[in-house]
Amino acid sequence: MPPHKIAVLGDLHYEPEANDRFVAGRRQIADQQPHAVFQLGDHGGYSHCGSLRSFREGFGLLSGFDCPAHTILGNHDLEGAEFATDADVLSAWCELFGLERPYYTVDLGPALGVCLSSTSFRANPASQHEVRIDDEQYDWFEQTLEEHGDRPTFVFAHAPIIGSGLRVLQNIHLCCPNAWLNHTDRPERFIALLAKHPQVKLWFSAHDHLGQQYADSITQVGACTFVHTGVIGDVSRDGCRQSRVVEFDARGYSLHTLDHTSGQRVLDARHAYATSRTDRISRPQKPDETTHFAPPPMPHDSPWQIDSSVFALNRGMLVEYDRALKAPIGVVCDGLEEETRVRVVGETLVVTSPAGETTTYQANEWGRFGHVYTPNPHRGRPRLSA
Repeated sequence: MPPHKIAVLGDLHYEPEANDRFVAGRRQIADQQPHAVFQLGDHGGYSHCGSLRSFREGFGLLSGFDCPAHTILGNHDLEGAEFATDADVLSAWCELFGLERPYYTVDLGPALGVCLSSTSFRANPASQHEVRIDDEQYDWFEQTLEEHGDRPTFVFAHAPIIGSGLRVLQNIHLCCPNAWLNHTDRPERFIALLAKHPQVKLWFSAHDHLGQQYADSITQVGACTFVHTGVIGDVSRDGCRQSRVVEFDARGYSLHTLDHTSGQRVLDARHAYATSRTDRISRPQKPDETTHFAPPPMPHDSPWQIDSSVFALNRGMLVEYDRALKAPIGVVCDGLEEETRVRVVGETLVVTSPAGETTTYQANEWGRFGHVYTPNPHRGRPRLSA
């Protein structure tokens, strides 16, 4: 029996003037003859994100496949000005896509698909653009994993989870902050949940608009392989336009990149469930970090540590890390000069400029020091420093 096959698409951000690119990309994906297609949210272009029009455009594009197509909500899908509340957005989106709720499972034969959607924007306590699932959805996710403990499971979400090791952008999403799923709301829950449920074999995310050829576009923690997915259209941040193709059966899977510029499909990795090992096949490339850059690995010898937070300077920014997960969690401040001094005094960070100007930072209401660079205007700017 031939293996099952799915295609995974990242952010659409569809704009009518780029329609030819999307139609060509859809044709390339259809040529792979997938049994199902999954799209990871953010349907509309930046000119009309989160509008009913953007949902219809996403629906139209995904309806053009000769197989079932499944999609979720990303952060930009909830920002439409024509809606008064997040609940209004969710209701309109679910009605159009024929869903009772924005999270659901998909039967993939030898595997189970789990689709998770961002469900709040106006109600977010920090950044409105945080990719956030509510407690009801999290409880449903946990229960679903408990009920299907013996079945390989593939998860589809808009943003990656903290602790996955996937690439995030320091100067965009870490500053926002919306690099991780539920970035300011107990984000460590997800990696802890996966440690209890080794049947989760693949976790797909998008959000970064980057290519798929970097070393940290595929990572493995425990039994789960985390997979970043690129874009079809013109919103690429590094010029790459790529999607994913997965072939799988009861024994494991092979993971491929479908390049929309060349039309070629490249084998990236293989995974056998029996060994629980992901073997990287394609050769990773070094990213150009001139404009968009990732934070460096957490320094183990940093002199600046407070409770579970570790700090480091990178490119004029004071970056905060989670000590246990060894993952970047936020940016405290930026625009720092080379001779800036940082000190830890008790539970306070003290930053002194070369001119002698001193600013102090204390933990915010989430127990972290990172600044919210894109605060939620619907809730007012939170107090972050003292």
